[in-house]
Amino acid sequence: MEKIKKYFEFSGTISGLTYFLRNLLGAVLGFAGGYSIGYGMVTSEMGLIMLGLVILAPAMWFGATTIYKRAKALFPKDAATITFGVIGAQLVVNFTQDSIGPLLNLALIIFGLIMIFKNSGIPSHEG
Repeated sequence: MEKIKKYFEFSGTISGLTYFLRNLLGAVLGFAGGYSIGYGMVTSEMGLIMLGLVILAPAMWFGATTIYKRAKALFPKDAATITFGVIGAQLVVNFTQDSIGPLLNLALIIFGLIMIFKNSGIPSHEG
């Protein structure tokens, strides 16, 4: 249980490769949870909706810890602010269709590439 617990805690730092792989896993889990919720809503199957929520809730927490750990490695003093900013920007992109959505999406892509490729200077990440 301790090995799994470290993936959901807001302690430690991660490398750019780990950030990329964790985001990939989070996207797969998020897709599975969202698909289950959507399919359950169309077919009126409450069990599928609940299964989707059971999958989606930890996936969202996992995503937040991933952003925080990488931000902590790159910008130690501003990690919480960056985490809230990225999550907030992702929500705004999903709910806006006007001109700000694509610009904000481009900014998120550039920031995501910085999070992946920038060297943190930490020799050994523990997170």
